[in-house]
Amino acid sequence: KEAADYAAQTATRAQEQAMTIAREAQAKAEHITASILADAQAKATIERRRRSLALQEKVTVDIVEQARKQITAMLPLAAYKNILKGWIVEAAIGLSAETATVNASMDELQLIDDAMLRAAEKDVLEASGKATRLSKVEHDPVIGQGVYLLAEGGRLAYDNRAATRFERNRAEIRKLVYKALFDSRQT
Repeated sequence: KEAADYAAQTATRAQEQAMTIAREAQAKAEHITASILADAQAKATIERRRRSLALQEKVTVDIVEQARKQITAMLPLAAYKNILKGWIVEAAIGLSAETATVNASMDELQLIDDAMLRAAEKDVLEASGKATRLSKVEHDPVIGQGVYLLAEGGRLAYDNRAATRFERNRAEIRKLVYKALFDSRQT
């Protein structure tokens, strides 16, 4: 009888141990499954964000390239001289020097004349209250569309070429692209 009782108790303990092991295995499997699922969801979220950023960057690059082409196409137009003068004024104000030389691409240097420089000096004086004397570089044009001003002495410069202007405004361009691509979905 003792042996039978002992065998029954051992069988009960073994059955309880087996059930405990099964519950622990089930809990561990559920934990691992939840962990794998969470990891997969995180990876999917990261991949969606990566693709979204890649799309935004591609659209931004495309927009900047189209804008660059449009600005280049404006070069032969009469109104382009006003744009060029505006860039000179902006650069002269930014440079804030008493005298500066204006450099540009070969095609643009041909458009810059003494009258444009005097008008730009006048606009700088009106806008900033500071007189600036501008002169044009005769040789060694810069590469790229826009103007590059160099203060007397060559220690200060203001790069106002189109590529630099786009780079200065890259954050704003990206915001506009993001808004155009994604804000419309949320309305």
